[in-house]
Amino acid sequence: MRNTTKPELAFALQVESSYGTTEIVASVVYLGDDSRLRNPLWPDYRHPEIARYADFRVHAYLDRDNPHAWGWGHSYTPHKISDIDHAQTILRMLRKIDKGLNATNSEQGYVDHFAAYLFRIAAILRIRTYYVRNFDKTMEITGQRFGRRDAMGVQRWITEHEKQRCKQPAET
Repeated sequence: MRNTTKPELAFALQVESSYGTTEIVASVVYLGDDSRLRNPLWPDYRHPEIARYADFRVHAYLDRDNPHAWGWGHSYTPHKISDIDHAQTILRMLRKIDKGLNATNSEQGYVDHFAAYLFRIAAILRIRTYYVRNFDKTMEITGQRFGRRDAMGVQRWITEHEKQRCKQPAET
């Protein structure tokens, strides 16, 4: 059955590690009817208008050789591209983002922090809501894997992960 109301999109941030590489990953999600965060699917028969966000992510690397998140980017990570419509949808979204970033960068200059990069992409996609994966202690207290945050909360969350996983300046 198709739902007639478009769900509110959000970014859900978490840290992912595989093969010795650690990344902050922001995936597009929406709040499902059961109040759980859901990823859009391709194709998404319940919400076809958000299928274009399936497998889209904004990401940055974390490591001990750098003081901050680095190598920011945005990409699609589908397990497969099912047909030409799917490929064209991905291409349209990437072009929209590139056009928006180019315009913003020429008007306001380039950003120097991953959070600012994420916020620019969120503005282009008209995403205004953020969830972050709770730290273990918060998860124990609230019982929730993800908590809703405003922009300042997202910046603090990213900074906290940078403190834990990146090179810290020497104290003088």
